[in-house]
Amino acid sequence: MANSNNSVITGKLRGILGKELVFREWDGKTVVAKAPKARTGLATAPQVKIQESFTLATKYAKSVMDGADQGIRDAYTSRLKPRQNLFSRAVADFMSPPVVHNVGSGAYNGVVGSTITIRAVDDFRVTGVQVEIYAASGTLLEKGNAVQQTNGVDWIYTTTQANAVLAGSKISAIATDVPGNTGTLVVTL
Repeated sequence: MANSNNSVITGKLRGILGKELVFREWDGKTVVAKAPKARTGLATAPQVKIQESFTLATKYAKSVMDGADQGIRDAYTSRLKPRQNLFSRAVADFMSPPVVHNVGSGAYNGVVGSTITIRAVDDFRVTGVQVEIYAASGTLLEKGNAVQQTNGVDWIYTTTQANAVLAGSKISAIATDVPGNTGTLVVTL
């Protein structure tokens, strides 16, 4: 890929030339690239799934740009990467669900008031973490929201129900980000 900065030959060219070259302006420079070729054949199932995800992501990004929530636009704008605009930042956030890295159950002993520490991260922001505790039989014992800590990545959940038999119990942590994507990690005690 070649690029130019308003040379005598390329000037301020934009568009396609002879179905072979594409000229566009990027970061104040004229960029020349090979023209994309049309797809032949039908898309595979994984390709269709990705296309649907991008369709939803672009709708989300348009709603961020056109919506009344100036706060989220400002938040995305403050976290732009080089050569990134608000639209592409919103698309990137939509396409990247949060990840729960750890469910720290070491302090959980089945007594009311025990704490569980969850580490959840996202490319932009985790907005909430919900914790569910299941007995060994699969019965839901309790669920509730964890509280974010000052470091921004750890969340603490304080239990409200007693759990007499820890062996085989499961703790599920579900993190949610700004677009509403979720990431889950389940640990068995």
